Amino acid sequence: MWNRTVVLCALICLSLAGCGSKPAAETKIPQEEIDRKNPVDSNPASIAQGKLLYSATDCALCHGADGGGKGVLSKDVNMNTHDWRKSVYLDKFTDGELSYLILKGKGRMPAYDNRQTATQVWQMVIYIRSLPGGGQ
Repeated sequence: MWNRTVVLCALICLSLAGCGSKPAAETKIPQEEIDRKNPVDSNPASIAQGKLLYSATDCALCHGADGGGKGVLSKDVNMNTHDWRKSVYLDKFTDGELSYLILKGKGRMPAYDNRQTATQVWQMVIYIRSLPGGGQ
């Protein structure tokens, strides 16, 4: 019963956050964003802050607390989430692409551009890159 309640609450939160607002096929990342470099230094403090933000912004609900792509909502809403701990997935994205996707959203993933500062988004990118096998 408790799991159902948690999943239901999370689904409501995600639907209110604008999930499903644009299909994944429409996500075209501009070249200038692909080429954008992370201006935040990767260090223990930025990784720790990125980890806090990753959890606080509900990334873990779909992408998993450990970045493994098996969050509580990923299977319940039939999402195709990557295992960020595997370089085969993470190496496909530049820091600029990850930042853009966090800011603008993709498919059922809500946009965070009005919720997080640019620095906070870059810290989340640093955290994702710090996961075991995190690539680049």
